[in-house]
Amino acid sequence: MLNEQIGQYRITSRLGQGGMGEIFAAHDEALNRTVAVKVIATSRLASDQSRRLFLREARAAAALDHPFICAIHNVLEHEGQPLIIMEMVQGETLQDRIERGPLPLKMLGSLAIEIAEALAAAHSHGIVHRDIKSNNIMITPSGHIKVMDFGLALMVASMPEEETAHVSERMKVAGTLPYIAPEVLRGEQATPAADLYSLGVVLYEMSTARRPFAARTDALLISDILNREPTPPRQIIPALPRAIDALILRLLAKEPRGRPASAQEVIDELRNLSEPQRPKSQRSLAVLPFRTLTPDAESAHLGLALADATTSELALLRSLLVRPTAAILRYADSDVDPIAAGRELGVDAVVAGTFQRLGSRIRVSVQLISIGEERPLWSTKVDTTLDDMFATQDEVSRKIAAALQLELTPADEERIGRSPQRQAAADLLDLCMKGRLALLRESVPAVNTAIDFFEKARDLDSRSPLPWIGLADAYSRLAFTWDPEGGWHEKAREMCDRALSIDAQVPEGRYLRARLAWTPQEGFDHAYAITELIAAISERPNLYEAWDWLATVLFHVGLVDEAISCYDRAGQINPDDAIARTHVATVMTLLYDYPTALVKAKDALAVSDSSWAAYTIVVAQIHLGDLDGAERSLEAGARKFPAIVLFQSARAVIAALRKDEGGVLRAIERTIQNRKPYGHFHHAEFDVACALATLGRSSEAIDWLTSAVRNGLPCLSAIRDEPLLASLRDESRYRDLVSEVTAQRDGYRDLYERLRPMIWSA
Repeated sequence: MLNEQIGQYRITSRLGQGGMGEIFAAHDEALNRTVAVKVIATSRLASDQSRRLFLREARAAAALDHPFICAIHNVLEHEGQPLIIMEMVQGETLQDRIERGPLPLKMLGSLAIEIAEALAAAHSHGIVHRDIKSNNIMITPSGHIKVMDFGLALMVASMPEEETAHVSERMKVAGTLPYIAPEVLRGEQATPAADLYSLGVVLYEMSTARRPFAARTDALLISDILNREPTPPRQIIPALPRAIDALILRLLAKEPRGRPASAQEVIDELRNLSEPQRPKSQRSLAVLPFRTLTPDAESAHLGLALADATTSELALLRSLLVRPTAAILRYADSDVDPIAAGRELGVDAVVAGTFQRLGSRIRVSVQLISIGEERPLWSTKVDTTLDDMFATQDEVSRKIAAALQLELTPADEERIGRSPQRQAAADLLDLCMKGRLALLRESVPAVNTAIDFFEKARDLDSRSPLPWIGLADAYSRLAFTWDPEGGWHEKAREMCDRALSIDAQVPEGRYLRARLAWTPQEGFDHAYAITELIAAISERPNLYEAWDWLATVLFHVGLVDEAISCYDRAGQINPDDAIARTHVATVMTLLYDYPTALVKAKDALAVSDSSWAAYTIVVAQIHLGDLDGAERSLEAGARKFPAIVLFQSARAVIAALRKDEGGVLRAIERTIQNRKPYGHFHHAEFDVACALATLGRSSEAIDWLTSAVRNGLPCLSAIRDEPLLASLRDESRYRDLVSEVTAQRDGYRDLYERLRPMIWSA
């Protein structure tokens, strides 16, 4: 049929052989688009009646117009052969994706919702698919699904009994049979409930990379479908949420009445599962900068310092979600309406205050305002000295908690009682706050500014752990991102040890100790980092930076869904957290949702000077096939961040995709020249592995990939599923590496699950 003209369609190439006939690509000359043409084998339609029924029902399916259903543009006959003209869908089948392993939870949820939405649309038109299976579902390059072959599935059901039997003869174990509902096997009419059973089989595959029943012969498989209960998915994948496990088992009920009532019910359940809910008992609050009633240069900074001190105390309460000082900076120099600010910040209540300096004393008025009720819930006035004002913040915090009807646990009381902020002088707290705020800007000048503030605080009071924590934080950033061989890591370790020698349990100190352990200099001790970060969060539940780093460590060890939950938590605490935004973009690349990754990375770059966001933009554009755009973004990033080696390694990937071997080798050489113990160098090694694999240099690619794993990136989603590594999948060394990384991932998951109750409510 090649080059044949069929009406407005010119056949351009043969795509393959389908179960019901051949598939061709064609050019639709009337609408100037590429379409797929399925030529139904005449042997499958042995009578005029079956042909008429097929054409009638295929045309009914063509009426479906839904973004997750492959569109049928036309149904016609050519020289006695039925043809279906369909939307040309690019991508891979869901079955192909499942063969690489279980889907990450977030990807599973989003794709499952889309499949169920496609079924709901069809069922609302009175159409039952009858052949839902993972090989009939495409994942497009944009990460969405297309349910295929509505017309072909209907055709089978439209045939007379003797022809249906002929088709069923060909439904081998590897094909449709594993997805057929028990009642259909018993000879009953297929209804929407039968599609839901098939959906249950598909969700089981997505969750476990296995089918619920896998007997080797048709007869045994039919017996299992009719009589056996499937192994619960959670017995195969213990990390699978119980609610998803229960939903899949309901979909696989032997009787239709035991399944969800409709596809819409499935959608509603999946959406509830995919949207993390804040515990009902948890309230959210922001402390706005206090306003001075006597403006003068000496008091200019005090309003923000008072807000920061109050925030630090309230952030110790596990039952309260508190916006960090970084989130309320925008209100520091404005006379903002507290209720309007609360709505912008998305909180239940705000603390607003004023202060007036009277010689050596200070008078402070504090109000707790309900945003929903638009009224004060509590207020107080304090007359005291400046240093005593900061020391009495714990009492103010207790009264705010009482006004919010929060019951302080013994652990809350203990945390408030030993907070280092209580013993610190006002000037020291102010300097440490300024240092922390400077670190929000990811640049060497900003870090140096922060160091100046922390050194002044240390000189003011070296007995407080707070200045030492600040210095450790600043030095560790210099070592991790910009100057790994400048001795900064050793300085950071010294400062951290000094802080913990003063207070061994201070949460910020344990957070910094975890960060230092998770570095090239200390061998990326993932287990220690996870343990210490969870300990820090359990002591200071609103320490969003620790949630960020815990998420980052988790996705590096392949716990992608767990990482997303932690990034979500960091974002709940501080919606302005640019680091979380940037890293969520990275996680989206691990879920192959490159359009979302690109949007999130661009958003992060717009609000922060983040080299990582700039690099993630390049990665997303590469995988979206926009090599010209990727190269432009790469050049812009390399100019702005000349010390970041990732732009050299990404250049190797672009050159490989352009089949420019010389360009690849030059980029690799520049990457090697910058082979220093940067915290992110394992990502450069991963890029080089992708470039070499694309060129077919498998052995070298596996060497670089192994180095990336050893140097901090044992991420199963990246190592096993990266499309640019596809050429390695038959290599024994590669398969051994995947097995090793899988075992590591399982071990880290066990550790995280043991410690998880310390920071997540049941």
